[in-house]
Order: sequence, then structure tokens, then C-alpha cells
Amino acid sequence: MKIRIATHDDQRMAVIQEAVKQFRKEHSDVTVVLEMVPDKAELIEQVTGGSGPDIVEWEGANMGQCLDAGLLSDLSEFIERDHVDLEDFYPCIRNAVVDHGRVGALPVMAETIGVFYNKQHFDEAGLPYPQEGWTWDEFVTTAEKLTRTDDQGNIIRHGVFTSFGYMLYIEPVVWNNGGSFLSEDGRTLEGHLNHPATIEAFQRYLTLIDKGISPRQGVGQDSWIDCFIHGKMSMYMDANWAIKPMSPEQKEKFGVVGFPSNKLQPKANLFQVYGYGISTTCSDRDLAWSFLRKLALPGNGVDKLWSVLNLAVSKTGAAQSGQAADPLYKPFLEELKYGRLSAYQWLNMIPAFHFNGTFDTLIHASDAERELQAAVTRTPTLVPIEPDNLAGW
Repeated sequence: MKIRIATHDDQRMAVIQEAVKQFRKEHSDVTVVLEMVPDKAELIEQVTGGSGPDIVEWEGANMGQCLDAGLLSDLSEFIERDHVDLEDFYPCIRNAVVDHGRVGALPVMAETIGVFYNKQHFDEAGLPYPQEGWTWDEFVTTAEKLTRTDDQGNIIRHGVFTSFGYMLYIEPVVWNNGGSFLSEDGRTLEGHLNHPATIEAFQRYLTLIDKGISPRQGVGQDSWIDCFIHGKMSMYMDANWAIKPMSPEQKEKFGVVGFPSNKLQPKANLFQVYGYGISTTCSDRDLAWSFLRKLALPGNGVDKLWSVLNLAVSKTGAAQSGQAADPLYKPFLEELKYGRLSAYQWLNMIPAFHFNGTFDTLIHASDAERELQAAVTRTPTLVPIEPDNLAGW
């Protein structure tokens, strides 16, 4: 007997190898083949061509599309047979892997967005540390007060770095302003991407850059995490992955607070989830499920390794890894209460929006209405996805 497992990430491979060790204690007669696939495009080609591995990675693409396209097989029979408690996963995580009763993958790790802040900068400015429930207006006012200039008026320290060029950071601002990039069924941009609430959110976001409160891009050879660590900005909007590079001493210097919202709207925050499923080309689904349990289910020990790489996806994993009690990780786990999948979950959104360089044309707040309308005029509705064109899975 043989089972094939594929990944395109070295760090994930290390976790998979640990799962293999545990799996072989009970299945010593099984040959386990680990494969590094150079990119997702090749993996898609293998699966759709009938030669895919048994266990495949899933990175948050719309589960219904993945199941309908034959990339992933339905795991619900195994979930029911083995009484797997999906309730242990955070609700937004659980919802991401289920489509109309079908379960396409077991989640292993996640990401969501918060705001890191430099405690020393707040102390020097005489400002209280930000608290959960703060609004976008309070966030902007705080960033303005933390921005520093020299005698010539040149900015020497930005109040915040928000980044621009990725849906990751601006989409929650749009949601919390009452807008959206795309209809909930993943079909229509018209009336959503060009909605007044969406345009206003882009304008408010870009105003931070226009005023110099946040830089746009281009920090030389330093990463944005390095710039924040070295005090070049007072707040840093990013995902929980920014915690990992910090030393223990640096972690003491910073705090984390949830994403700023709008009290007139139910709070929403973007999240990304990663998991593993069984491909439709798998010839021994029972064997593959036995391995998948070791790799992904909470409480098997491997979930602690996933939490080293990223945010825990279950209450069990959060508790056992220590994230639930960690002052930097805990706010991110709390943000999962408001988790909402990006418009990027719809695979046909990527060529329609991102590949056309829409963000590159959004330089100033004054550009927002014109450029968003142009994007909608170009693609008012998304073209149906084709099984042989699954970019972004």
C-alpha cells in the first residue's frame, strides 16, 4: 500500500513529516511518499489529469467550487462515521470547509488581521493603549497623533503602516463601512465594488497615505515587520504571522488590538484558512483518511506544530499551544469571531480584479471612484470558472 502527500512549502513539509512518523507507528506496511510540488498550478494539473497525490493542500478557495471542480472529495462520510467534532473549530473556520453539508478539507491553521502597537510610543505621546471595540475614526485620530515630523516638516515616524496593494488589508475596512467587493454568491461586482460605501472606504484608507500618516510602499531592504520592530512606525496593521519573527524582548514592547470597526455596522474581519483534503484521484480513501486524521485533527499532537507556524483553528489547539493565553495571539483568536472570507475565495475573482492591476491605479483618495468604476465596467460579473483554469486554488 502507498499514500502520496504533496505540499509546496518547506515549513509545512516539516509538520507533514512528523505526522508521517505518527502514522507509521500504526501503519508500518504503508509506503508514504512526500512530494514537493513547485506551485499550485502543477498540483491542479496533476489532480485534474487524474494523477494527483492522495492528500492535497487547500488554501481557502471557495469550497463549493473546489468540490464541484473535482479538486477535493467530500469527507462527510468519514466525519460522521468517526464522530469528528467539527464544533471544536472556530465557527468561521468550520464554515469555510463546509458547503451544503459537504466537508472538503480539515483545517490546520489560519490568519486574521489586527493592529500591533508600540507601547513606548503611546507612553511618550500620553495616549492610552487602544482597546477592543475602537472605531476607524479613533484609529485614524490615534495614528495622526503618533506621526512625527522634523523641523522641516519631513515625516520621520509614521503613525501607522497600513499597506496598500492587497485586498488583505482594505477589504475589512470596506465591510465595516457597509460595502463589499463582490456579491455573496461570488458572481457580481456591479453594485458592490462601485457601491458608494465601498468607494468611501477606499477613499478613507488612501487618505492615510495622502496625508503621510501611513507610507505606501518602498522601505528599502527592510521588511515592514522590521520597520515596525525598529520603531519606524507606531502601529502596524498586519496578520498574526508578524509575531513569529519577534524576539521575546521585542514581544514585550508591543501590544495587539483587534481590527478597528464601525459601530453602525456588524464587525467583520478577513481571515485566511489552510487545510488538507483527499483528492478525487485517491484510490484508497480509507487509508488517506487515516493519515488525514493524524495530520489535521485537534488533540493528535501535530496541531501544536501547526500553531507554531500560524494561528490555531480550534479551541483545543489554541489551549494546548498556549495561544489562548498569549497576550499577542489571544486578540487574533478573538478576531476569528468576526471572520469573513475574502472575495478572493472565489477563484475567478483573481483574474477579474487582481490581474488587471487595479491597485496600481489607486494612488490617491481622489482616484477611488474613477478606478473602481472602471474595474466594474471592465468586469461587471465574473465569468464562470473552468476546471482547467483554477488559478488561485
